[in-house]
Amino acid sequence: MGKLDEANIKILSLMQEDAALTADEIAEEVGLSASAVQKRLRQMRADGVIERETAIVSAEALGGVSMFLVNIQLIRTKHDTIGAFRALMRDTEEVLQCFHITGPFDFCVLVAAKDTRAYEGFSNRMFTEENFVARFETSVVLKSVKYGFALPLEQLLAR
Repeated sequence: MGKLDEANIKILSLMQEDAALTADEIAEEVGLSASAVQKRLRQMRADGVIERETAIVSAEALGGVSMFLVNIQLIRTKHDTIGAFRALMRDTEEVLQCFHITGPFDFCVLVAAKDTRAYEGFSNRMFTEENFVARFETSVVLKSVKYGFALPLEQLLAR
């Protein structure tokens, strides 16, 4: 897909805010027909602009979930070690987000666990028993101030 036009940017912004909007609702906001919106959405999905649509579940509604930010330094930063660690993080349900970063640490990972005891078991299993990690530092998330995934399209794609 080439550059995104204004209509596609508006459609994406609306979808990022609420993916449950119907094509009719989006069309009304964007000024297109519902069928034109559906066609554009299909094309953006096919082109990989829209990777997936998902529900965001409230941790508070579940009775509370503890979140942990973990900075990880690998034993070796060779290509095979990095690839294996990335695969491990992708395949681990408790890992919500994983970033390969610059600086003294190699990765920053957001982990969800029932409580600190569950996180302790997770960290022992993932960072001690596996042969990837030289050291890690954990910060407990006290309160989520902003939690989202929406890209600021208007700013990023300003002409």
